[in-house]
Parts: sequence; structure tokens; C-alpha cells
Amino acid sequence: MDQQPDYSEWTSEKLVERVTILERQLREQMMRYGPLSKPSFPKSEPKKLKSVRQFDPCKYSTRFIALKFAYLGRIYNGLEHHANNTTPYPTIEEELWKALSKAKLIFPTPNPSLDDEDLNWEGCEYSKCGRTDKGVSAFGQVISLRVRSNRPLPLSKSDKALNNAEDQRGEYDLSEDEEASPAVAPFDPVKDEISYPQILNRLLPPEIRILAWCPSPTDFSARFSCTARSYTYLFTQPAYTPTPGLTGIVPARSLRGQRREGWLDIAAMKEAAKKFEGPHDFRNFCKVDPSKQIENFQRLITFSDIRRVRPKDTGPAGYLDLPDFREYHPPDMDGITTDPLGNSYPPSSQTQPAPVIHAFEVRGSGFLWHQVRHMVAILFLIGQGLEKPSLVDDLLDIGKTPQKPVYDMADAAPLVLKDCKFDRELQWIHIGENTGGGSGFARNGLKGDGKHGIGGAVDELWKVWRGHKIDETLAGSLLGLVARGDRDDSTKPNQVDHSKSEADSKAVSARSNSQRVFLGGDLPRHVGKYIPVLARPRMETVEVVNAKYLKRKGLDLPERNGEKAAAVDDGCL
Repeated sequence: MDQQPDYSEWTSEKLVERVTILERQLREQMMRYGPLSKPSFPKSEPKKLKSVRQFDPCKYSTRFIALKFAYLGRIYNGLEHHANNTTPYPTIEEELWKALSKAKLIFPTPNPSLDDEDLNWEGCEYSKCGRTDKGVSAFGQVISLRVRSNRPLPLSKSDKALNNAEDQRGEYDLSEDEEASPAVAPFDPVKDEISYPQILNRLLPPEIRILAWCPSPTDFSARFSCTARSYTYLFTQPAYTPTPGLTGIVPARSLRGQRREGWLDIAAMKEAAKKFEGPHDFRNFCKVDPSKQIENFQRLITFSDIRRVRPKDTGPAGYLDLPDFREYHPPDMDGITTDPLGNSYPPSSQTQPAPVIHAFEVRGSGFLWHQVRHMVAILFLIGQGLEKPSLVDDLLDIGKTPQKPVYDMADAAPLVLKDCKFDRELQWIHIGENTGGGSGFARNGLKGDGKHGIGGAVDELWKVWRGHKIDETLAGSLLGLVARGDRDDSTKPNQVDHSKSEADSKAVSARSNSQRVFLGGDLPRHVGKYIPVLARPRMETVEVVNAKYLKRKGLDLPERNGEKAAAVDDGCL
């Protein structure tokens, strides 16, 4: 075989000559044999698109149920969804509808005016118990609706006729050697049913959890069957971080004397809260919606009080203290169980350092729009010493205060719809109970009880809680670091240096003209010089507000209400 020439030693002229010869040979070969063909590879068949199985609602039975669920509402735009109303955050109803639709649990009646993504509850017999506003949470919200069921459909007339004809021909007669098959067990409406909470919790955001379902709410409406609702409003004590030194002392004009700002008078708030109990006209504790044309503002409050929230009520410490959840420490030879530090577990007594959590709890037969937040706002003014507890009596006395004074309502985020009561006992099937989903949930392709373990409601909520708890710890540590500075912690906690300087005197004097008012938010509001509630401008009466709305909409005023007609005649509109 010829050796490969060493082109490095060739001159440029010789290289050009060589290239010319090779090009001529290549052209001759192409003319003789044609152009070189690319290697051929077997063509791969195009992948078949996965066919989407059409879901036929006619093949499934339905049943009417109730669902109890909870949600953290800070990142949602309230419970209720309004068509053609774009909101910065999704609503709870939107998330529920998406999960129910994706699980093929509801079959709404088609509406040509709605798109596929639009919420459509038509034909679902849907109703909700309590509407919560933007930012408000709920731990006992209830809805009722018609959903898909595992119950077999009854045989149609044609199927029954076919079975009868086959029986008459003897096609199903058993011979002597054949054994009769066991009878099909009747459908159990709970054990053989779809595990509604487990399926929906897999599709819902972690801040929304289905807690239970009721299998047979006969003649039930989540809205109209509700007889009582309970609300809780959380706040800290102190309400906001106090200012140290003399500049943080509330001026003498405060109704409760000199106190450090930020700290609420819980005793005065409890006294005022008790005044809400009983039947009262709450028109001065709500926002009037003229589109509803409400004339009766009487509501019955059966319980109203303020209590200190225990640590186990606001965190996993409550259930982690149960025997099944405690840290395991093997007993010693004498059978005594101690923790690694030698202390008994759990501690016999616990002290909760400041700030502590308090809650305003109220229960009633019904509530007006923003009623609870107005009630809390007045309680906060009383707790800060800006108003007396008797202000509640004055606002509930419609003869004395027929027009609502102008004042801001409390923040929405700390408010929780705690529970709903109905005119009957409902049989709730809670998550974690070994019922539903057919045989061991295999019918739904689900594992576990839906409460504990991977994908369970507790795991998902633990993830939410732990993230907030770590954020709370980091923010609290940073807050304490900045607030303490280089101060010696050995200083007595209640010791105050009364040797004020000239700068302190000026600061105290300036504060008397700039009042900070707490209304449930993360920070107090600066309102300048505080004006008592009863000395503020008054809003229009309910009758005038309703009459103005009807006139603006071009509707006739109801003849039964003479005050409305008089308001129009007097030129009040």
C-alpha cells in the first residue's frame, strides 16, 4: 500500500497542482457514478397522540352532599366569585370550581354565554353558608351541591325488558353442576362512595383543605339552613410595638390614665364586648349595601367576649402534646420517662411571654355586611383608652344615634369564620376516617387515609405552617436584635428612667397632637388629633341611602316606607 505523502514538505506550487488533480478526479467520478448519496435510515413512525377519553355524565349517577372546608384567606380575594370582575387574587370559589371540574365531580348545565373556563354552577344545586371578604379566613365554611357518585345507575326500561326476555328463554338457567354466583352486595352510601375530601385535597392549593363531607343532607341549603355563625378576630397584646421611655407614655387625656402606648386595656374591651349580646339594631356597626334594600338591621348576638388564646390553640403544639405525637424517650429501669435534659415531658406549667394572642369571639344568628369588623374597630378604640365602653350603648341606641358616625372598620386579615350551625344535625364524615373510596380507596387510585402521611392534609398544612413559623422566628429575632441594641438585659424589665431631658419633653408634647390608632393591621395609623366617634360627621340614614339607590337606578320607591318618600320630597336625594 502506498505511503501517505508528507504534505508539510511540499511547496505551495506543488500543493496547488495536487489540489487541481484531485478536483478533476472528483468531477470525473461524479459524472460516471453520480453524486454521493446520504446514508438512509429507517423513518420512525410519528407518535400517536394520546386520545382524550370523552367523559359522558350520563353514565354516572349523582348525589346531593355538603362539604365542610377551611382556608387561609390572606392571599385570596374572598370566597365569592363575581362574573366579569377581574381581581388581583383568585377567589376561593374559583379554586373549588377548578378542583371539582378537574375531578369530574360536577356536571353543570351548559350555558352558551359562558366560556369553558368560566364558573358555572347551573344545575349543581350549589349554595354557600357564609361569604367572607378579601383576606378573611374560615375554619368551618360549608357548601352544598350535587356531585358524581359511585352508586350504580338503575337499569333502564330497555335493559329490564332484555333481561326478562333472556330469563324467559332460559339462557340464565343454571345446570346442576354449576354453582350460583354470590349475590352482589348492596351499595353502601358511605363506604362504597367516592372519597370526596381526599380527591379534592389533592387538587386544591395547600391553603384550602376539605375537612369533611355529609352524605345525606335532605332538603338542605348551606345558606338558608344556617341558624348561627361564629367569628374570631385575633390580635396581639401589645397591639403594636411600644415606644420606650417617656415618649411612649400615653398622655393624661387618655380615659384610662397614663399607660404605655401599644398596650390594650383588655378589661375595658371585655366590658364593651358583653354589651353586644342580645337582640340589637346594628345599623351603626355595618356597611349599608343599598342594592339589597335591607330595612331590618336587628340581629341576635348570643355570645360576645374576649379571651386569651392558649399556645396550643394557635399552632401544632396543641396536637403535638397528645401522647401519639410526643417525642419518644424510652423509660429507664424504673419505668420513669424523662427527656434528654432530665425534665419530665411535657412540662407541668408553661408561661407564654409577650406578645400574647387574644381573640374577640362572637356568635350570632346572622351578621350584616362588615358587621364584625366594625364591632372590633370600636373595641380597639376602647382598648386604647380613646373611647369609653359606654360608646357601644350609644351606637346601639338608634333613637340617640340614628345616623352612623364616620369611622374606619378593622383590618380583614385577622378575622376567621370559625363555625356554622344549622337547623339539623349533619352526619359529617371527616378526613382520616376509614370510609369512602370503595375498597381501600383502590377504586379512586388513592392510598392512605387522606389525613396523615404523604399527600395528607396534615402534611400539606404542616408545610404551610412551618414556612410561616420559620419566617416568624427569623423576623422576631431580627426585631429583638434591633429593639434591644446594646442594652444590658440585666436591667429590670419594669424600671423606667423618669429623668427626662428637654428633648423628651418636646417629644411628649408633639405626640399629643399626633395620635396613633390601632385597627387590627400590622401597624397603627397616624390620625393627627383624635376626634371622638360621637363628635364626628354622620352618614346619611339607611332610608335615604336606599332611596337614593332606587332613584339612581330608575326604580320606583316602595310605598310602604313613608320615610323614603318624605326624603325624596324634601330634596334629600
